[in-house]
Amino acid sequence: MKTKKARDLFIIALIYILAFGLGYLASLPVQSLMLKVFVFDVVATIIVFVFSVISHNSSVYDAYWSVAPIIMVVWIYLKNSAWSVMQIAFLVVFLFWAFRLTGNWMEVFTDFSYEDWRYKKFREETPRIFWPVVNFWGIHMMPTLVVFAGMLPVFEIAKAKLGGLSIPGLLVMLFGIGMELFADRQMHRFLKDGNAGEVCEHGLWKYSRHPNYLGEISFWLGVYLVMLPYEWSHWYYGTGFLAVGILFNVVSVPLMEKRQLARRPQYQVYKACTSRLLLLPRK
Repeated sequence: MKTKKARDLFIIALIYILAFGLGYLASLPVQSLMLKVFVFDVVATIIVFVFSVISHNSSVYDAYWSVAPIIMVVWIYLKNSAWSVMQIAFLVVFLFWAFRLTGNWMEVFTDFSYEDWRYKKFREETPRIFWPVVNFWGIHMMPTLVVFAGMLPVFEIAKAKLGGLSIPGLLVMLFGIGMELFADRQMHRFLKDGNAGEVCEHGLWKYSRHPNYLGEISFWLGVYLVMLPYEWSHWYYGTGFLAVGILFNVVSVPLMEKRQLARRPQYQVYKACTSRLLLLPRK
């Protein structure tokens, strides 16, 4: 089992390397750094999509959410950054988020037999003729565009003269990372203890039904807040973290709650007395 997992992780790594390589080649004629990174991101997503179709498994894309930003943030910094103390601090926190989230995905991933239950649901409920469109735009391209929007402040952060005003944003980023880290650890421990058929009401899950989603939204809000004091003229970059929030609130949360209610009737009581996202006292 471990050998198969290692082999399939290696294959996915090769797919990503090919996707990033072709994305980079496609971006070479472009002059603007932002547009160059955008072309790279879109082309790489298309290549990953092709392999998702070939393998009949849309979860080939799953790690892209956190792996592609590693390449992009380093690229942006190499082109623009003055490498001040605060800029380095931001980069370290950002990379910690990306590597931690990727590691969490690797822990859940088993092999190519694993596919996110949401993708299976979409495939089953979508007429076959429309599935390629849903698969490409809904599962692959939309998250890519949302994350790229969330990263727009990075283009300004890399070249801004960051100072103490960026500290609140960094703290919000760290809060988001901590939320995700503890929520994931608590859920993994809960399931390993043989509670697969129960509702997790321990730790952060006692005060929020989706603390991991709250952490992700908070992280992207923090990225925006690091930039905002120094680039007020780019206030509209806040649409990035808003897009992340909308994605989770409109798609991820309703899907997860519908599944939980179908599999665990007691979830209705949990839902009635526990906050949707924010950490609040139980009713």
